[in-house]
Amino acid sequence: MSRWVAAIVSIGLVGATLEPILRAPDDDGFPLSTFPMFAARRPTKIAMTYAQGVTQDGAPRVLSPGHLGTGEVMQAFAMLQRAAGAGERERLALCTAIAARVAGDSALGDVVAIQLVAGTYDAVDYLADGVVGREATLARCDVRRSTP
Repeated sequence: MSRWVAAIVSIGLVGATLEPILRAPDDDGFPLSTFPMFAARRPTKIAMTYAQGVTQDGAPRVLSPGHLGTGEVMQAFAMLQRAAGAGERERLALCTAIAARVAGDSALGDVVAIQLVAGTYDAVDYLADGVVGREATLARCDVRRSTP
């Protein structure tokens, strides 16, 4: 390869490498990523809904996505967010379906109820100081187990 071709290729590569600095931070694309998810400040507050088991003494128990009827975390999250925006009947139907799955799980034999909880949280406050935030129970249903 001649020196001229090598110089032109080198200048092209340097130009392609420097090109992202001319773009807005949120403009992501070819040939190199500006990683916009890290280039801009993100809010620390989040609103979300989750399902939890509750024991006889009121202690919370963590449920898996499988208890919500899916093996995928993001599908479970979307299902709960949709339920939060739905009516009371839909939330109770989801709660009852989760309770039926929990009833069949011997590892959660101490769970007597399921509740769908919506809340707003500040990630920094929660991770640094354990501050939970505001929560409200959207639905609560009993876990009914058949007795042998």
